Amino acid sequence: MMNRSMSMVFFLLLTCMSFTLMTGCGTSEKKLEEIEGRINALEEKGVPDSVLSSVKVYVYNVKAAKKGSNAGIIRKYADSMAIGIEQAESWYQKSMEEFKPYVESKKQEFSKKKNDLTGLQLKTVDSMFTLIDSLVQINWLIQAKNKVDKLDSIMPVLLENEKKASEIRSKLIGKWSDIHWVKPEDANYKALDKRIYTFKKDGSFEGSESLKGQTTEFLKEDWHFLSWGKYDLKGDTIHLFIDREKCLRQIFIQWHINKKSWVKDEKPTYDSTITDGSKDRFITFDYLKENFRK
Repeated sequence: MMNRSMSMVFFLLLTCMSFTLMTGCGTSEKKLEEIEGRINALEEKGVPDSVLSSVKVYVYNVKAAKKGSNAGIIRKYADSMAIGIEQAESWYQKSMEEFKPYVESKKQEFSKKKNDLTGLQLKTVDSMFTLIDSLVQINWLIQAKNKVDKLDSIMPVLLENEKKASEIRSKLIGKWSDIHWVKPEDANYKALDKRIYTFKKDGSFEGSESLKGQTTEFLKEDWHFLSWGKYDLKGDTIHLFIDREKCLRQIFIQWHINKKSWVKDEKPTYDSTITDGSKDRFITFDYLKENFRK
């Protein structure tokens, strides 16, 4: 009787051991989900893939082994998987202790340098500062450090752009005109192209662009647009921020071969407020000097 009882216990132990091996030597689905959740949490906090790649490989190998009921492989990678996630979380905690003072120190450094910036250069730094502060507030210090490093790398460029902009700004004030005939080589037609830009001391801008005449063998154009807005400088590039555009006329006349006549297409005029930046443009100061007269 005793032998039968011991045999039954032995049989049950073997069954349990076999079941444990087949289900992953204790590496349950719940444990896998827990570690994957911890990996996802670290990824959301900005932990780079180089830190997480090993534990991800271990998770993949455990999953593959579980599908094949390969207990030996599961045992091999299960412990490594647990150690790997601990190491990644340890790296994150250590990085947090280092990154916060680093970010704050760099911000103080940038605050001094940005006193020398104006216009679009200053706007770039301020927008980066706002982003860095928001990342710090939610404790995403890895992303904050990445943005700080990016700002650190472009700060010399911003300072150089500020120097160029300062040199150009006073020279830019005034009315610039480009009036010339557009005439393709060997063509017996032409069109008068007029572009007039006025830059004022208060940072406002006015523009006038028109074209009148024949531009191709089959097309005549007659249009005139006025624009208003603000301008600013990023280095030697003039950025025009158009907030109003007025169309005085836009007439297009096309030659129809079948009709053997010119057909006029007169489109409606308008006076529109622009709020989406769709009419914004830029022009370099060198191009302005080469093609316009002041």
